Amino acid sequence: MFNILKLTIMTKTVLNRLVALVCVMLMGLAAKAQTAQYLIVTLQDETKTVFALAEKPVVTMADGIFKAETPSQVIEVAIADVLNYTFSDQAPHTDIDQVKTDATKPIIEAGRAQLAGLKPGTIVNVFTIDGRRAANAVAASNGTADIDLSGLGNGVFILTTPSASYKIYNR
Repeated sequence: MFNILKLTIMTKTVLNRLVALVCVMLMGLAAKAQTAQYLIVTLQDETKTVFALAEKPVVTMADGIFKAETPSQVIEVAIADVLNYTFSDQAPHTDIDQVKTDATKPIIEAGRAQLAGLKPGTIVNVFTIDGRRAANAVAASNGTADIDLSGLGNGVFILTTPSASYKIYNR
């Protein structure tokens, strides 16, 4: 009986130490989490969008679309285009040669979507609302891309470039 009592006391001591260790580890993780100041969304093409947590970004994933939004910016892309999203205490710096030009808003008319101001070779995608790629194009050497929408049928689609997304209505 003395051995059972001794084993019970030892087990409680070990459990208490284990609980204390877990608490210390959780406090360390909580302290690290409190230092995060940015949400960084990285797309498959390695472009990054940085959101300050002070702006309280709202992240949603529905119908195959990933959306992160603050009062000052929004990113809306197909979930398949998201490589990862992380939290960091520092915003990543961007070298000047990594700056990408932003396309002008697409011109949608006569069953076509036309974009200008893209970096040559940039891939432009059109996704269905449930995240399936319906069409794509590659920007020409002059920075323009032209996508035929006539075969897609009527509905809402998401047109994405590496730096912007647009909701388009095909009628």
